[in-house]
Amino acid sequence: MVQLQGLASNDAVDFDVTWGILEGALREIHTKNASRLSFEELYRNAYKLVLKKKGEELYNRVCGLEQELLRENVRNKVVQMVTPPLILGASGEQVGGQAHLRRADGERFLRVLKDAFADHQICMNMITDVLMYMVGLALFPFWSAEMTFCAYST
Repeated sequence: MVQLQGLASNDAVDFDVTWGILEGALREIHTKNASRLSFEELYRNAYKLVLKKKGEELYNRVCGLEQELLRENVRNKVVQMVTPPLILGASGEQVGGQAHLRRADGERFLRVLKDAFADHQICMNMITDVLMYMVGLALFPFWSAEMTFCAYST
């Protein structure tokens, strides 16, 4: 029998406790409070779950959390920038005197969307650093095209 390095076969790993630590850290990353996190400790927790064959469950939880955060935080910021002049302009209706309003609203909308995407990229890079071990060891056996887009199916 092959012993996986770093974790004895009798080491118990409580998934819910370990996930609670990781979930809290991922939320901190999204709220830009990552400076106080120990990425080494987080990586070690993710590594333990993967070695104990909990990679798929970990992936599903991370995916669900990302969907929740995108839906509850990012979507709300972006949707607030959609104004009646933008909607009318998108539908092709020409309302006299509102071209400058549409332009200003469009610029604000694009700025918020760009900032949200930049923040998301930063968060995903940090989360990748924590969970990078999953791709090589845990996810390969059950990887599917559906998993690739989980966070974007909100």
